[in-house]
Amino acid sequence: MPRALILIALITLIGAGKSVKAGEFSFDGAVRERFETLDGMNKKTYGDHSIDAKGKIKGDSDDRLLLQRIIAGFTYKENEYISYHLHMYDARVWGWSLEEDDFIKNKRTPDEYVMDPNEEFFELHDANIEINDLFANGLSAKLGRQKIWYGDKRVFGPGGWGNSIGWLWDAARFSYKKQGNFIDAWYGQTKTKDPYSFSLLERHAYQGIGLYSHYRVTKNGAIEPFFAWKNNLYHHVTAEEKIYYYGARFYEKDFHGFNCDVTYAGESGDIGNKTVGAYGYVAKLGYRFKNIPMRPNIVLGRVFASGDSNPGDSTIRTFTRPFGSTDGEHYGRMDIMFWSNLVDNQLNLYLDPVEKVHVKLAYHHFFLDEPEDTWSYYKYKNMPGNNYTHLGEEFDFQGKYDYSRDLSFQLIYAYFSAGDFVTHNVEDNDAHRLFLQCTYRFRFPLSG
Repeated sequence: MPRALILIALITLIGAGKSVKAGEFSFDGAVRERFETLDGMNKKTYGDHSIDAKGKIKGDSDDRLLLQRIIAGFTYKENEYISYHLHMYDARVWGWSLEEDDFIKNKRTPDEYVMDPNEEFFELHDANIEINDLFANGLSAKLGRQKIWYGDKRVFGPGGWGNSIGWLWDAARFSYKKQGNFIDAWYGQTKTKDPYSFSLLERHAYQGIGLYSHYRVTKNGAIEPFFAWKNNLYHHVTAEEKIYYYGARFYEKDFHGFNCDVTYAGESGDIGNKTVGAYGYVAKLGYRFKNIPMRPNIVLGRVFASGDSNPGDSTIRTFTRPFGSTDGEHYGRMDIMFWSNLVDNQLNLYLDPVEKVHVKLAYHHFFLDEPEDTWSYYKYKNMPGNNYTHLGEEFDFQGKYDYSRDLSFQLIYAYFSAGDFVTHNVEDNDAHRLFLQCTYRFRFPLSG
């Protein structure tokens, strides 16, 4: 079914192209260039000696990277009701000490597939048909390859900060909107990320059902209930996952200067012969000083994801995200944390120094929820006799300059001070990361 949706979108787009003068046809996309330095860690290991959780050396701890991602293709709006999208994307990295083989899942089994975070060569980004007012006002459908994201992208989000895009769906999605409220439902399958294989010729990694809704409760706030079912499609050797997620997000952007953002997510179901019972939450409260220079917004927050105090029993208590982003905007700009077996106490300061310039300063205090469980990002564990939970403290600086609607520049620096879990079980060093990024978005009308 998912591949059929893409073929329908492609065939229909080709047919629509014959009458392109009747609508708006454009060539559009984005180019992103990024220089990145890593000191004391990489995507597979923490520490100056680059030793992973299995005791193997993986890459180097001081890479200097140049990353490039290009998205380009066509958008055709036949009329106010029907539009088509067809874009390719290419993601490459130079100076990387890791290889594609380092990102193979279930290696040397029938369930083997690749999830490369930085490289995908000439891959399909989107190919879909979008139909508005389908059968009734406010009802729309989107069929084919697409991104699916909502809210802060924590529960459902593509994961766009990485060079290759985290979640791309081949899906049928339906939406009903009325007076600023909406409810979306979809079924689809997610693609793998293998730079040397075209996704339409490969199996999908997961299938899922999603439900996300948005109801305004104040002028600047809303509640967003959600539900998801997640099932891995590679389970001939590995355990089959049949997991359900449910919960809601509530946010208020401005209530007399106060702002808040709260999410709760429960997780249940089965993985193999084990049952799942886990949960996670996010709670943030802030206040923006509108009448003083730089309009500072100070936000206190706590991010929590349950861990498993007894990994050997028949119940899995480690929370895992549904289909959400793991981008550093959520869990620190070092990008070494997942929303899993985690306690993140954080303090954020947002500033607007001058027009078009946005600054964020952040402090994170990271702990494991359960010392018997792993540091989820790297899978390191406490050594026998150890019971440490303090992962470390992180200090982030993020600056963004929006030169124009189409051109933006970004500078990010992150410093991680290792805690006792890291220094006593992994390696006794701190880590740094620096990003310099430029993004250019373009759109060239070809008719209309």
